[in-house]
Amino acid sequence: MDKDYRHAIVVERPVDQAFALFTPKGEEAWVPGWRPTYVRPASGETCRDMVFMTGEGAETTIWTCLCWQPEQWHVRYLRVTPNSRVAFVTVRCHPEGPARTRVAVTYEMVALSDDGRSFLAGLSEDEFARSIDAWSDMIAAMA
Repeated sequence: MDKDYRHAIVVERPVDQAFALFTPKGEEAWVPGWRPTYVRPASGETCRDMVFMTGEGAETTIWTCLCWQPEQWHVRYLRVTPNSRVAFVTVRCHPEGPARTRVAVTYEMVALSDDGRSFLAGLSEDEFARSIDAWSDMIAAMA
């Protein structure tokens, strides 16, 4: 089973600042509980082929950065939750003014097992959109 989800939000920040928030280190500032384990590089600096992990137990997820184009405000990750699902995650930022950025998020998901198929079957387009909308609220609440 494959499912693709797409949604965009607006962040009230200049595009360079907004884009930096969608790196693993950047997300530490606004995603509750987001504490990746950085494997390569150990510093957590975002770069092509970086490797890091999130979650725990059956939801341990291994991430790698497939495409890193900060000058174009574009990043693409591959995330694998073993025995469940794989997702290609793409974030593209577009300036909508000097202090406003449109952030387009795409998750292309592939089930690897019955657990993965159940996860995808339970995730609606509306639920995905609500979860991405919550990102703009969390970013707006940052100090």
